[in-house]
Amino acid sequence: MQALAFYVLASYKRDSAFSTEAGLKYFISGSFISGIFLLGCSLVYGSMGTLNFNDLSLLLAFKLDSSLVDLNYILILGVLLVVFTLLFKISAAPFHFWSPDVYDGSPLATTVVFSILPKIVIFTFLIRWVSAISSIFFTIKYVFIFVALLSLIFGTFFAIRQKRIKRLIIFSSIVQVGFMVAALSEYSVDGFVSLYFFLVIYILSSILIWSNVVLLYDFRKSTNIFYSENVSSVFLSSIANMSKTNKL
Repeated sequence: MQALAFYVLASYKRDSAFSTEAGLKYFISGSFISGIFLLGCSLVYGSMGTLNFNDLSLLLAFKLDSSLVDLNYILILGVLLVVFTLLFKISAAPFHFWSPDVYDGSPLATTVVFSILPKIVIFTFLIRWVSAISSIFFTIKYVFIFVALLSLIFGTFFAIRQKRIKRLIIFSSIVQVGFMVAALSEYSVDGFVSLYFFLVIYILSSILIWSNVVLLYDFRKSTNIFYSENVSSVFLSSIANMSKTNKL
């Protein structure tokens, strides 16, 4: 339901080629990852016979018989596929490939929603999922550490190359996601508390940063009245000499 609402939000500016392209990219990549999610769920259900979180945690509390090694591998694969889907949703590297194009092409109001709302929901679900499969979490723990490191590296170094403000902030958000995934990889109460503490700070700072970007766009609109130009994406270079045109 959330994904469908986001597809519409990404492409609701129908007269904009960028918005339409963003919606289509999001829809195609989202549909593909939904298929992977369903495959992961079917593997978990096939090996355990349930998808109820409480039942899963109870069943996994007991070690599988040595003759059921293959079943254990299928279960781990299913769990990993679900985890990859959730990491894709929060645009953690290397599953971040869709987010810069989609966020940049979407209308500004939509980008603000994208960068804040899904993070709260998905991280809450991710914590519940990790708690349900706690007994095999330590088998896949290094996946979280690897993803966290990749997010930090990709987000930081790709941000340096950006020329547009929106893309710069998007790559910055990938770095922040890396920190949160690193906290999750601890799998402890302290780790979860740190994750939510960081998440609250991230949301507050995101609201403030995006508010500044909105003001920047509005200022460009007011100056464009005099210069008779179309309002384009704000580039980093367009902030140069702003102190002369807008001292405040």
